[in-house]
Formats: sequence, structure tokens, C-alpha cells
Amino acid sequence: MKKSAIFFILILLVALVAYIETPTALINKPYVYYYGVTDESEEASTSTESLGAPELEYQLDSTVKEDGYIVETYREYEIYKDKNGEVIKTKATSNTQTIKYAEDE
Repeated sequence: MKKSAIFFILILLVALVAYIETPTALINKPYVYYYGVTDESEEASTSTESLGAPELEYQLDSTVKEDGYIVETYREYEIYKDKNGEVIKTKATSNTQTIKYAEDE
């Protein structure tokens, strides 16, 4: 009988701790800022200062022939577009990729 009482108390203690750890527990009410459905009907600001995330694109930077090979170097560019898809700004990055292949004879 004594073991079952201790087991019952342990189960109650685990259940209490599990409840206290939830964000909906009354003890956590001052710390939960908002719990419910959000209204996402507001539109984001469209200022020209925040251009959003750029698209990354590699463009041919240089082509060199050396020792029977053609070496092409591509540079990565950040391309910023407005919501109509028009390019607003293009910025070169320091990332490059090199392709080396045999010259046709």
C-alpha cells in the first residue's frame, strides 16, 4: 500500500510540473504576450530603403586561355528587384567560381 501511494504522488508531481511548463498555465500568464490567432491582413511596409532579400546570380567575369585550357571565372552578384520584378540595384560580391575545360582543337 505504501509503494502505490508514493507512485501516485510521483505521478501527480510529474503532471503538475508538465502543466507549469506549458505557456497556458496560470503561473505563466504574465510572461505570454499573445496566445491566439494572429491577424495577418496588414501589408508590409514598402519603403525604398528596405529592398528585401536579393536574388543571387553568377555572371561571367572573365575568360582566359592558358596551357591548352579555357578558364572561365564567374562572379556572384546580388540582384535587388522591386515588387514588379524590375531590377533596382546590382551589387558584386567577393564570391567567384572557376570552370576549367580543354580547348577544342
